[in-house]
Amino acid sequence: MTVIGLIRSLEVIVYPIKTRIITENDNLLDVLLEGLSSIGIEIQDNDIITVAETPLGTTEGRVVKLADVTVSEEATKLAMKYELLPEVAQLIIQEADDILGGIPHVVLTIKNNTLMANAGVDKSNVPSGFASLLPLDSRASAEKLRDEVKRRTGKTIGVMIIDSRTQPLRLGNIGMALGVAGFRPVADDRGRKDLFGNELRITRRAIADNLASACTAVMGESNESVPAALIRDAPAEFVDQSFDSSEMWISPSECMYMAIFDQWRRGNTI
Repeated sequence: MTVIGLIRSLEVIVYPIKTRIITENDNLLDVLLEGLSSIGIEIQDNDIITVAETPLGTTEGRVVKLADVTVSEEATKLAMKYELLPEVAQLIIQEADDILGGIPHVVLTIKNNTLMANAGVDKSNVPSGFASLLPLDSRASAEKLRDEVKRRTGKTIGVMIIDSRTQPLRLGNIGMALGVAGFRPVADDRGRKDLFGNELRITRRAIADNLASACTAVMGESNESVPAALIRDAPAEFVDQSFDSSEMWISPSECMYMAIFDQWRRGNTI
């Protein structure tokens, strides 16, 4: 068996799931099972299926025809300021919880307690003249897919809905978990000791985001046609629960980047 893009690190294996183009009429699990079958992989207990937000949103009706978007005066101003299509600017305004600023072609927003570009509005991997929106409830989507896997295969797994993001002053995209079912997305290491006996005071490991980045590495962002991945032997605590962004969130006042950004916006200096 040859799997293109396979990542193996110690005991963790990430299998990319290559599929045909997913349409709004598809059952997502049907497509994923077809992709897994083509590489000879069967789902096992405690696997984690990771799905990108755009193909999931496609099956959930979250793809919008730009010609059907009514553009407001506010959106027109936003589009001019940041060199956006007015229809895309309108969708950003509708989807964002807060708009912080931007650069040409990109607006920095907060949505669902998460800092992200354009509130998740994306024109890639959808037909020309359309844009995709984030799933309405990534946690519920992850739960639904997990339950369907259990019903159809008898396996108890984890499911993660992911998107890509950039890091401040770092080139390139990494993965980000939007919704998680079946495992804890964050490991709390506070109170543990390091190699020299020092107590960790603030360290929490972003298990879901780190696994999302591993999946992003094999899934790609362009024409790879790999909308999902399967993680085996993940270093995760499996639980019969689901989690949304609120479980992976810290308040802006506790966030180093946001606290300093807020000081800068207010004209304060260190």
